[in-house]
Amino acid sequence: MSSANPMNKFILILVISSNIIFGSIASAKMESVADFQDWGVYSNDSNSCWIASGPLKVENTKNGKPANNVTRGQIILFVSYFPKKGVLGEVSFAGGYTFIPGQIIDLQIGSTKYSLIPDGNFAWATNSDIDTKIRISMTRGSEAIISAESTRGTKTKDTFSLRGFTAALNDAKKRCGV
Repeated sequence: MSSANPMNKFILILVISSNIIFGSIASAKMESVADFQDWGVYSNDSNSCWIASGPLKVENTKNGKPANNVTRGQIILFVSYFPKKGVLGEVSFAGGYTFIPGQIIDLQIGSTKYSLIPDGNFAWATNSDIDTKIRISMTRGSEAIISAESTRGTKTKDTFSLRGFTAALNDAKKRCGV
């Protein structure tokens, strides 16, 4: 199943818009069911489980200079499992602003780079095979760096720690019976 499938996007957007807003994970309206270093595990039931983390470092630039007055919404890196909907380990990113339509978003883990496809203020891998490769890289890496650009021309670089990622991923998979 393609990660960029509109039904999958609908599911994640529905989850987020259902007051499961993460922001700084600690102040989320929905409490994590487990925490593993820098990653939280979230679950409504055995049919919906996901892990999420906020960035450790956020860099915003405009015209090559630091942009300190940038307002962004929630910045979150997710891996989602909705087994009944066929979503098994979908990687997605909420950047906190609207991405330039059609402009690829870069995800780098170690020396490996992946392309994410933007849709509004979310980005997705192009298919489930790429999701799998990203998850494997995330289990082996120490940080993930996502670079993108807003419709206002602000370039962003968000750095996420991968400490606790593998344990959180395994916990979410167990909770959803995957």
